Amino acid sequence: MKSKRFYTVPFVWDKTLWVMTFAFFALWIGLSGWLLYMTFVAADAINYLPTLILLNVIFLPTIIACEGLAPQRLEVGEDGIVVLRRYKSVVIYRDEIKSIERLSKKDFSGVIRTCGVSGLFGYFGHYYSRKLGSFRLFATSFQNLYLVKLWSGKSIVISCAEPDKMDNFL
Repeated sequence: MKSKRFYTVPFVWDKTLWVMTFAFFALWIGLSGWLLYMTFVAADAINYLPTLILLNVIFLPTIIACEGLAPQRLEVGEDGIVVLRRYKSVVIYRDEIKSIERLSKKDFSGVIRTCGVSGLFGYFGHYYSRKLGSFRLFATSFQNLYLVKLWSGKSIVISCAEPDKMDNFL
């Protein structure tokens, strides 16, 4: 019996992603701390409590959803490509793939996020550019981007921290 080979590549965060995720958490903790402090110290403390609750009702689900949908690891194997995420992984089978091409930073300029995340645990969701059209993005860095075109007409852009593994797949 022939064993199937595949490579697991972690998604490596770039500096911008680290800074944006840290800034989001710092903002959340800072605002929560200040509102909590004001709730106990201020004369009109009752006015700060609903704001504190609302802030956490918005920030906590956002953090949980983004962490669960962010790309964690990339599996490149004989059968296809899998973007592993905590909630629902994205599987791209080899027979669905029409073509794969490597993108340069110039190819990726002018990209617009239509529905997704750009900086909290990753860059993922639906994006659009004039050159690439509409596509889904799963990345934690804008280095080593690959455009995967499917026979169905859809396009997916993924980042791969170890491009030699993706080159083996090609």
